[in-house]
Amino acid sequence: MLVLILGLAIFLGVHSIRIVADGWRGAQIARYGERGWKGRYSVASLAGFALIVWGYGLARGSASPLWAPLVGVRPFG
Repeated sequence: MLVLILGLAIFLGVHSIRIVADGWRGAQIARYGERGWKGRYSVASLAGFALIVWGYGLARGSASPLWAPLVGVRPFG
């Protein structure tokens, strides 16, 4: 679950830079150039997405049921 949360934090954090720190974003674009910034942005986004996918797989494999339906309302089969 920690991997999933870390991936979400990275992915959503990278995509929120323009909202939260537009001045810092502009300074980084001036420092690295537009293509350099987009490259770093893309690598960070892909890393976050990869962690989300990996973390989801880990969390799904170790999940425990939150509830069980009553005997009378369970589906047949």
